[in-house]
Amino acid sequence: MFKKAAFIGLGILAIAAIAILYIFRPIAATHQALQADLPKLVALRHFYANTDSKWRYRLSPDGKYIAWLATKGFRPALWVRPLDGEEADVFNTKDEVRWYSWSADGRYLLYQANRDGWENDVIVSIDVTQKDAEPRSYDFGKNVKSWIHSVPAEAGSEILIGNNQRDARKFDLYRLNLETGKTTALDLISEIGVHWSVDRQGEVYARTVHKSQNDWRTELRQPDGSWNEIAQGGMEDWFRVLSQPDEDGNLLALSTLGRDKSAVVTFDTQLQTENVLFDDDAVDTAWVELHPVTGAALSAVSYPDFQHRKFFDPDYEAALNAVPHDGETARHRVSTTNDMSKMIIETEHSTKGWTKYLVNQSDNSVETIAVPPIAAQADHLSKMEPVTFSARDGLTIHATMTRPKGAVGPAPMVVLIHGGPVVRSAWGFSSLHSWLANRGYVVLDVNYRGSGGFGRNFREAAVGEVSRKMHYDIVDARAWAVDQGFADPDNVAVLGGSFGGLKVLTAVTQSPDLFAAGIDINGISDISTMLQEVPAYWQGWPDWYRKYIGDPSDPEMLAEIKDRSPLYHAAAVQAPLLIIQGSNDVRVIQDQADRMVDALKAEGKDVDYMLLDGAGHQFSSWGWKTRIIAYRRMERFLAKHLGGRADGFDYAVLGAHVLWD
Repeated sequence: MFKKAAFIGLGILAIAAIAILYIFRPIAATHQALQADLPKLVALRHFYANTDSKWRYRLSPDGKYIAWLATKGFRPALWVRPLDGEEADVFNTKDEVRWYSWSADGRYLLYQANRDGWENDVIVSIDVTQKDAEPRSYDFGKNVKSWIHSVPAEAGSEILIGNNQRDARKFDLYRLNLETGKTTALDLISEIGVHWSVDRQGEVYARTVHKSQNDWRTELRQPDGSWNEIAQGGMEDWFRVLSQPDEDGNLLALSTLGRDKSAVVTFDTQLQTENVLFDDDAVDTAWVELHPVTGAALSAVSYPDFQHRKFFDPDYEAALNAVPHDGETARHRVSTTNDMSKMIIETEHSTKGWTKYLVNQSDNSVETIAVPPIAAQADHLSKMEPVTFSARDGLTIHATMTRPKGAVGPAPMVVLIHGGPVVRSAWGFSSLHSWLANRGYVVLDVNYRGSGGFGRNFREAAVGEVSRKMHYDIVDARAWAVDQGFADPDNVAVLGGSFGGLKVLTAVTQSPDLFAAGIDINGISDISTMLQEVPAYWQGWPDWYRKYIGDPSDPEMLAEIKDRSPLYHAAAVQAPLLIIQGSNDVRVIQDQADRMVDALKAEGKDVDYMLLDGAGHQFSSWGWKTRIIAYRRMERFLAKHLGGRADGFDYAVLGAHVLWD
């Protein structure tokens, strides 16, 4: 009897295994450009759920310990070991840790947890001096969003945090004692928003106060506690204080005052004049690297094509030059001790990912501490390249492109459309680019007008042009790639999330004959209702909306805004659509996707709706299970409609369905 039952059980397992292999069978490329010698198909898990990965290395401020993220039992965990030791302690957490930091005293690891997708982040600490310590949450109430403002270098076990517990619309500044959990209010604001600059003890010395997005002022704290205004501006102006004034009254700032693109400047607080230390004629300054204690400028970075860097400190320049690099390598300081004797420097390559090095300036040594697993697949991946093209009105559009290895002739293409919209895509390693190109697609990532990073004039070229010239930039990107012989005009898809999802839906409704498929992730379908749907603390959003889109309180303008919304043009769609939506998205609510899907189905259109239970807006907050399932659906959708290829059975996919919760 037992043998018979065992035989039946084995038979059931065999049938299940055959079913799984059939369901997850690989899909071969059918497009004519992809019939030659293609590179190895790299498994999906290498891009989105690699259990061998180690990332986010951080040195404690005193240099005694090093921490990193790695998996344990299919879950990310925080690992800590003495810098000169071998054995690591592992601290498990159920949270998806995206970013973390050490406390100034080196006792705690700190991070923010988005536990329900609603972005009501909770601040969490782990006491690494206690073996097997459990994460400790600092909970300030239901529906309260908290965030770590800064970890001042000489604040011990205290940090500065912001939260909206007093008023859901505004974030106040508090000092949090990590040991006792007690908070002390530092600035309870009356305006819609404030940005604070603090010294190494955590005292506020400057702040930028926003009455509206169109009206802000920057103030310096005086010895008597009063505030003295030193700069003012509006929506398109930017002035960010980076360091305290020196004895002559000069401070370091990132500024767009009186110029098109942001520059690193010294600012005379008495004369209110600027001296430019660095600017880039083509793009905004991306960021400025500062000394962790003194705040002195070390370097400035920009991305006109590849990464460009201006050094202000020769010792820092020597430290970054000590790691292997070339013209197609970006370098990032990801962590440093307070005295900068030791640093973790990361090199970024578009096919090899991020390699981490420990640079010890005391003995001029460089140690490789982590090579990403994706580097082993570099021969099968394609390089990303910066490109530019002209829009139909002559505006220069920047983009990045990754072309599939082994393709012969024009290949199927996926146009990527970033969200924001006031952000940008830049050259570097991208799992999305690498994965899609490995599947056989040209990937063109477009910084359409209105994107951030290219100056005021480029942003303002989008005023009144949402679903107009912003859409034409995507159409012109497609035309450029076709004219260059890169893309097959009959097999071009659009893929984007959030505001990029709006542009996906705009593309398939306004230019239905140009796109063969579309993937919309957490995208906006009805721009006329957005103002009523965003979180209460998005107080600057209405100003941007009214300037760039229009005023929905005006009946004529509301009708025109609706006319530019894809929801009301579902009948025009010809291409198949995959719509992916997080059920807990607080920025683009589920109703936006539900109504679009209902409208498409009412018109008999080909739409596949994937609702991700418990997922929020940000891809980075999705757990491994959500990521692996969603991206598997996307690659099979694209293979079906563009003729690329898709991965077969993979234990990570099975694990996503069975093991991970």
